[in-house]
Amino acid sequence: MGFPHITRGQDLGSAICDTIRSNRVELMDGDVLVVTHKVVSIAEDAVREEGQVQVSERAKKIAACNGMDPVKVEVALRDSVEVLRETPVLITRIRSGLITDYSGVDRSNAPPGCLVLLPTDPDQSARRIQERLKQEFNRDVAVIVSDTQGRPWRRGAVNLAIGVSGMSPFTVNAGRTDLYGRTLKSSLVCIADELSSAAELLTGQADEGIPVVLIRGVRVAKGETGASGIIRPMSENLFR
Repeated sequence: MGFPHITRGQDLGSAICDTIRSNRVELMDGDVLVVTHKVVSIAEDAVREEGQVQVSERAKKIAACNGMDPVKVEVALRDSVEVLRETPVLITRIRSGLITDYSGVDRSNAPPGCLVLLPTDPDQSARRIQERLKQEFNRDVAVIVSDTQGRPWRRGAVNLAIGVSGMSPFTVNAGRTDLYGRTLKSSLVCIADELSSAAELLTGQADEGIPVVLIRGVRVAKGETGASGIIRPMSENLFR
């Protein structure tokens, strides 16, 4: 049985639990569930109806320069807390701290006539799903909320973790030795991003209809940092 179509305001936790049961999946402690942000956002009603958006002159100007839809630009501006660049791509920082293009606003797999935003608090979104899984199945399952993001120095987008609960987003290799016996002084791997990218091989970005992926057999550390801990604070920004 596939995953159901998620509608605005639907109980996503129930949909995930029902799908696990209907497919007779036995969760295990240490499993990691990667959930695409699109179903999270739609379930949380982080959606804007295009016909209800009043477009500002600023949005029209940016859209004309960038060859973008002014409605999308307007929604992106409203959902941002800081505009870092307007052209040739609108780069913003949103409430969760993420820096992304057009505030992550997207039409793909959105309800007709709507734009989907990123969740307001992706870590909290992941936490709610994780707690629901614990309640329903009594298993310690980590949850990652993922989104596809571009990278400034490389072509092609990859899936990244924007929300994490039940695990540390990092693997710390400092103190281990390499093949030649040298001790690693500093090696911090963002395993949450790696697992998100691996999950995208199944979730895809088009009509795959697989918004939830179960990953098993990967060792992750416990932690309460959340994906917010992945984002560099502005004091560590190397380009400002």
